[in-house]
Amino acid sequence: MKTDQLIDMLSRNVEPTEKPRWKRKLAITLLVGLGIGALLVAIGLGVRPDIGAARMPVMWKTLFSAAAAVVILPLALQLMRPGRPLGWRIGAVVLFFALCALATIVALMGEMPERRWEAWMGGAVFPWCVVLIPVIAAPTAALLVWLMRAFAPTRLTMAGAAIGALSGGIGAMAYAMYCPTDSVAFVTTWYSVAIATCAALGALIVSKFLRW
Repeated sequence: MKTDQLIDMLSRNVEPTEKPRWKRKLAITLLVGLGIGALLVAIGLGVRPDIGAARMPVMWKTLFSAAAAVVILPLALQLMRPGRPLGWRIGAVVLFFALCALATIVALMGEMPERRWEAWMGGAVFPWCVVLIPVIAAPTAALLVWLMRAFAPTRLTMAGAAIGALSGGIGAMAYAMYCPTDSVAFVTTWYSVAIATCAALGALIVSKFLRW
């Protein structure tokens, strides 16, 4: 019997020795991170008092944030393991944020000129979501680092950025319970900036904890 034939015979009907439990672990990690973020919002910021009447705006901000996380998730999954091609996943992230920029422009064009600044900034001097969302996202980032280290990622800066951005999407979902501003231009601009800030922090800080 030739060596190739022997190898082929031995490899038939071989079941994997380890069940792919990582998907369940990832789902649990994200849910726990979201729960911690929601708790931080409830304790530290408080839920907006009119959340009952404003449930639709809160829901759409939550769905926007969830959409950002869903778009970033495939990229983060590829970066978990060494040598995986990124392909369309980077393009999907770029396209999502390009659409956010387009939505911002369209929304502002639909406002009266004197109201555009208020719609864009939410009537505030500074969009505090850019600071608060990264803070709320920090527990999710820590949990994802713990999970991703087991897969020995090699592109640490990109992996850290992906963890940061994914955590930012989860953090923004929790922040939506507090956010008092509902304008489309505000959310598509500043939530996106907050998620990008999380990505930058992930590339700078989170990547250091991925080293093995």
